Amino acid sequence: MEELSRDELWAIYNTLPPTLKDALFSEDTADAIFNICKLYEIDKDSEVAKIIGKILMGLLPPEFLKDTLQEELGIKEDIATKTTMELEHFILNPVKKELDALYQEIEGRKESPSEDTKERPTEEPKKEDTYREPL
Repeated sequence: MEELSRDELWAIYNTLPPTLKDALFSEDTADAIFNICKLYEIDKDSEVAKIIGKILMGLLPPEFLKDTLQEELGIKEDIATKTTMELEHFILNPVKKELDALYQEIEGRKESPSEDTKERPTEEPKKEDTYREPL
């Protein structure tokens, strides 16, 4: 995934519902990340915070949390699984309804084609087709 500029991130942040905005900068979120990383001896808590931030901003679907933790932090699968369960329980589940709505909206934007790619209705011929056989 390409890195977004600070301005792009703020533009995305400004479109988020208040609950997700609060969760992004919440002291409870920071404490949960710190405590979970300490519990599982993960020394890259700032990286975990970035990953959670991406999820809360709609940039990384929650179902990719475990794999992303494994890839970006280089931790074992069992630690990634336990960490994911804790992060989901303390951070993502309290805002699950808002996250689901956000990702549903994002998915809806991906599925609806833009005006340029929509099929245009075919025009009916204005005169009688001389090549057609009458019924």
